[in-house]
Amino acid sequence: MFNLKNLFTRALLALMLATGAGAASAGPIYHVTIDTQGMTGTGFLDFLFLGDASTAAPATFTLSNFTGLYGLGVTDGDASGNVESNVLMGNAEGYAHLLQAVTLGGVFGFNLEFAVGLEGDASVLGIALINEAMDAYLGMDGDLAQFEVAPGSLAISPDNAFVTISTVSEVPEPAALALLALGLMMVGWTLRQRRMR
Repeated sequence: MFNLKNLFTRALLALMLATGAGAASAGPIYHVTIDTQGMTGTGFLDFLFLGDASTAAPATFTLSNFTGLYGLGVTDGDASGNVESNVLMGNAEGYAHLLQAVTLGGVFGFNLEFAVGLEGDASVLGIALINEAMDAYLGMDGDLAQFEVAPGSLAISPDNAFVTISTVSEVPEPAALALLALGLMMVGWTLRQRRMR
């Protein structure tokens, strides 16, 4: 009877771990750098996140750690936040839009992190640089970079000299290491207590 109870307890724990892993898989963190050193004046960084609200996998992009000379920003759709903290963009409404004023002639940077659901179609985040009148692209025609996210995949297309995309290595926090050590000590203590019986 005791072994059966132990088996059910472990099976329940395994089920909780499997289902508690979440309906979303977080991707790595990317650092995006946009070089406008050969340009002058002002313009806009245009972030547009598109995904069919009825068929696309639920997805979010978080933009953070902005560097560069930014002006005012305007969000629309399923976008919120600002460059002083972070910007969250989702596809629940079918689109999210951030139009961010910039002073050209420098280097702009930000971190980008995404999370996507397990089922559904792809969504695309496009990043473009447009002029002050908002009637022409700067640097090249179209997006400087695109991130296409789908369940289990990510396609990145920086096909120009203006954008550099690199992966950011996560550094574990000391508190997380302390929790891991405490957990391992508790597992060891439990195993020792079982052997003593």
